[in-house]
Amino acid sequence: MRFKKLKLKNIRSYKELEIEFPKGSILFSGNIGSGKTSILLALQFALFGLQPGQKGNSILRHGEENAEVYLEFEIENKIIEIERTIKKSKNGSITQEANSIIIDGKREELSTSEMKTKIINLLDYPKEFVKKSNLLYTFTVYTPQEEMKEIINERPEIRLDTLRHVFGIDRYKRIKENSQIFLQKIKESVKLKEGQVFELNSLKEKMSLEKEEKIKISRETNNLILEHNKTIEEKTNAQKNIESIEKIIEEKRIIESEISKNKIILQAKKDIRQRTEKEIFTLQKQTQQKIEFSEDNLNEVSKIIEQHKRNLEDMNSKFVALNSRISVLNSKKEDSIKIKEDISSIENCPTCHQIVSLEHKERISKKSQYDINEINLELEQKLFEKNKLVKEIEKEKDLIKEYESDLLKVQQDKIKFEHQKNIETKIKSEVFILDRTLNEILTLEKNILEQEDNLKNYLESSKIFETYKEQFEKISQKLRREEILIATKNKEIEILQQQLEKRESEISFKEKILLQIHYLRQLQDWFQEKFLLMISVAEKNVLAKLRQEFSKIFSDWFSLLVPESISVRLDENFTPIITNQDYEIDYDFLSGGERTAVALAYRLALNQVLNSLLSRIKTKGLVILDEPTDGFSEEQLEKMREIFEQLEAEQIILVSHEQKIEGFVDHIIKIKKDKDSIFESVKQ
Repeated sequence: MRFKKLKLKNIRSYKELEIEFPKGSILFSGNIGSGKTSILLALQFALFGLQPGQKGNSILRHGEENAEVYLEFEIENKIIEIERTIKKSKNGSITQEANSIIIDGKREELSTSEMKTKIINLLDYPKEFVKKSNLLYTFTVYTPQEEMKEIINERPEIRLDTLRHVFGIDRYKRIKENSQIFLQKIKESVKLKEGQVFELNSLKEKMSLEKEEKIKISRETNNLILEHNKTIEEKTNAQKNIESIEKIIEEKRIIESEISKNKIILQAKKDIRQRTEKEIFTLQKQTQQKIEFSEDNLNEVSKIIEQHKRNLEDMNSKFVALNSRISVLNSKKEDSIKIKEDISSIENCPTCHQIVSLEHKERISKKSQYDINEINLELEQKLFEKNKLVKEIEKEKDLIKEYESDLLKVQQDKIKFEHQKNIETKIKSEVFILDRTLNEILTLEKNILEQEDNLKNYLESSKIFETYKEQFEKISQKLRREEILIATKNKEIEILQQQLEKRESEISFKEKILLQIHYLRQLQDWFQEKFLLMISVAEKNVLAKLRQEFSKIFSDWFSLLVPESISVRLDENFTPIITNQDYEIDYDFLSGGERTAVALAYRLALNQVLNSLLSRIKTKGLVILDEPTDGFSEEQLEKMREIFEQLEAEQIILVSHEQKIEGFVDHIIKIKKDKDSIFESVKQ
């Protein structure tokens, strides 16, 4: 991981600030209070936001309502941009307002918790550190020097718990705590299950008694079934007797039904005979007057009418033609009269405009008069023909009416004649029906007499049927009582069987619980005697190995900063033990430079151990040191060159006001406070 750019707005003492971070070692140089540490806190805020317990006014510039932080950094050649904002509400509280992240040009707007999870994943921190604030970042990247001194001065048990937390060894403690909870749950479960199997022996005794009762009832039921089978046989025999007499009764019922049906049919036949005789009498009265009719006469009259109608059509056609000719002649006559009248009054020719002579006028007038005379002759002839034709048409119409009247009379005679023929045919049909009905009446009367004689043979069958039926009812009642008793016994057996099945299921369930109790006790013994001991041994071994490695690295870093006469190591609680010629020296009795050296060596050793343990984390190439040389002598300051060389980090960020450090780094950013402005210079 490598920081590339940081932009601030209204953060702590900065109104606005933009810084670019090059590769290698970078020194923020400036006097105390110039704002160097504010930049480191802004980096931390950009990554992780406000920390639990951290107040917003520690970030927001005094007198402002909101603030913004933009951070661009690189992880494995991937550029990531983070933007965070905080805002002061009306009630004065300061909260984080917006969080966004840009990866490969794709922007995401996230909640504060989502952003934290996203950053933890990008840095490849273990998932459990999502709930541990920015603890891992603090111990691997940036720990203010004073906080490291506080860790060293902390009570041993608190320091050990903190380091367990950082190293991830607190999982052993959680395992032991969870194991104790689990053991308590096992004990509670065993106690509960022992209460569940308390009545097991009593249940087995009850089941034995219920089995004996079931056997007793089963024997009684078998005896009842044998008796019931005998009753069923008696009922079968009684049923056969009833069925045999029922056949006789059915024969009697059929005969009675036939007699009844024949009597109904006989009465119906007599009714038909009476109606038929009346119908024949009525029809015969209608045929007393004979009607004469000739089909040839009807056809002859029809032909004459058709011929006269055709003659009338021809006359009408001639009449139309005469009217048309008379109309034409009248039109010509009018034209000639008009020409004659016009020629007498004309002076000039309308065509050539010459004067028309008197002779020419007389010639035209004579010609017109001749045409008029010719037309009058033809008109007189045509009018005579028209009058004659009108009389002939009227005469033809009168003839047609007379012939049509004759035709109507003939047609009426035909209808009467055909009706009379139908009546005669119907009379013959009715006579036939009457004869057949009389024969059927005689046959039915004979059959009824024979059936009534046959019915006398069945008079005793009803009494026999009633006797058999009474016997059958008694046997059926006995059979029903036996069936009820057997059903009762079977129900008792069924209830006992259900109880036995329930007992067996309950006993089986409790026996399984006994096995579970045995298993849980074995599991409890294993946890108490083996598992917890194994976890404790594993925890001690891991702690011992960590302490050994931590102590060696801590000693190596410390030896670079102080005289060889003073040495350091770690005790079981990771407390630094400082010795001078075999005498232990209390941390508080060290000089300021020596205490700083202990804290710096502890910090660098912790960073190196964590990076080796958590080899996948993406921050292992980044180290931030805040005033790491406070109280150092000139000789110790010289040792810092060697410290930086051995760190082998891709990017080292230092905050210091020591000018000598400037010669040990690749880049220098000098910070000077001037109202709201920050002046910076970069040494390449």
